[in-house]
Amino acid sequence: MADQGIRYTYDGTFEGYLCAVLAALRSGRVPASITDRRVEDRPDIALNIATNLKDAQYLYSTISVRSSAEVQQMVSDYFLTDASGLEINLYKMIFCSLKYGARVAEDYSSELMSGIQMAIRDLYREAQSILQELDFYIGEEASCIVINPRNSVLPIIRKPVLKRRDIDNLIIYDKRHHLLLERHAGQNMLLDIADFPMPEFKDPKEAYDCLWPFVRDKRFDIRVVPGQKKSGSAIEPLWLKAS
Repeated sequence: MADQGIRYTYDGTFEGYLCAVLAALRSGRVPASITDRRVEDRPDIALNIATNLKDAQYLYSTISVRSSAEVQQMVSDYFLTDASGLEINLYKMIFCSLKYGARVAEDYSSELMSGIQMAIRDLYREAQSILQELDFYIGEEASCIVINPRNSVLPIIRKPVLKRRDIDNLIIYDKRHHLLLERHAGQNMLLDIADFPMPEFKDPKEAYDCLWPFVRDKRFDIRVVPGQKKSGSAIEPLWLKAS
């Protein structure tokens, strides 16, 4: 039974979550809960799992090998949704994909899989809607917009935004999920800046005035941004790279 399992917490990143899932799988017991430790009500009775990029990559790769690339993509997509019970549902999906293989994605009779597929469809619908409605504030050195989506859509809309050639330097800040997409001097990054306290911006100009100096002067120090790793010329979390 789930209530007999251990409560796990992770650092809020996808890598951290995968490490918590791996710890639960290795224990042989269904976890009672897997929670972002920043919002955990009782961290004193939970097992805090450290983030290890090798462990995260191992599990992420194993999902593809034991099931399929489609299921692997569903795992990373579902993590971006605001679905209720996300962490425990995703644990169950990963467990089933490792045990039963790719056919879990085609089990249309499963309430769990139907809910996951519905949440992913909602994620992409919202991403498309926001992409069509982006209205940038044009600052002196860059363009800026603040969004507040229910789902974490920036990893989904990142590529089409960066393909735009009508805008040079840009900032998109997702204030709900504390993600920042930035392009400066031909380089781009998508960063989790939850560890950098941000004010409640009144308008895009205020956001631009506050955020652009940090981007321009590279004051978002990657060494203290959680879940970051080098990938070519960009530095981004595994789950952003996978999207």
